[in-house]
Amino acid sequence: MRIFSTALLLTVTACSAEPVIENKVASAKPDDRVECAIGKGSDFANDCAIERGEGISLVVRHNDGGFRRLTLTADGSIDTADGADAISVQPLSDGRTEVKIGEDRYRLPATL
Repeated sequence: MRIFSTALLLTVTACSAEPVIENKVASAKPDDRVECAIGKGSDFANDCAIERGEGISLVVRHNDGGFRRLTLTADGSIDTADGADAISVQPLSDGRTEVKIGEDRYRLPATL
């Protein structure tokens, strides 16, 4: 009886101890979402969320849980905060900026 009670208690504890992870991209407001194309050959979709960090940093979150940390520099340019992959920044005719990091592409609003 004691072994059964202990096993039951451990089972209940294990089930309730699991943290609830919120999908920050799904819960992002429409104004905080940007078009992105994640991975080689993917098409743009409004699937990424922007989180503004402290000071001049921001995080672009992917639907799959991945993310990129970006830094806005004093001269208005954009750079990666971790510097892991090469970055390419190109202004678009509609006022947005297309940022390419590795094989991922983002279309960011003109005002961040």
